Amino acid sequence: EAIAYYEKVLPTQGDKGDMKQTRERAKASLEAIKVFDLLDLKRIPDGTYTSSSYAYAGPLHVAVTVKRGRIESVKVPQHQEKQYFGALTDTPRRIIEKQSVKGIDTFSSATITSEAIINATAKALSSGMK
Repeated sequence: EAIAYYEKVLPTQGDKGDMKQTRERAKASLEAIKVFDLLDLKRIPDGTYTSSSYAYAGPLHVAVTVKRGRIESVKVPQHQEKQYFGALTDTPRRIIEKQSVKGIDTFSSATITSEAIINATAKALSSGMK
C-alpha cells in the first residue's frame, strides 16, 4: 500500500509550496521500504555505514554501527532540522532496542524527521549487506 502511495506522489508536477520536498521524501521512503524486508543483520559485516534521507528541512545523515550482527549505534551527525524535539535521540534508541527498522514508532510532532532517520538507517544497513 505504501509503495503505491509513494509512486503516485513522484510524478506530481510543480515546485509550489512543499511539493518538491514532498516528492523528495516520497522518493526516500520508497527506496527505504524496498529494502526493509531484505535486511538481515547477520549478513552485515562489522563496521559503520552511512547514508542520508530527506527530512523536514533537508537532508539528514546517519552513521550506523554494526557489531557481531547487532546494531550498536545509530547517530545523526548532520541535519538541518530546527524543531525535531526528541526524534534525533528517541528514534535511534528505538531502532537499537528493536534491532530493526521495521515497526519503529515515529516521534510525535517530528514524524518526518523520525521517518528520515528510519529510511537513512535502512539504506545504510543495506549498503553493507553481503
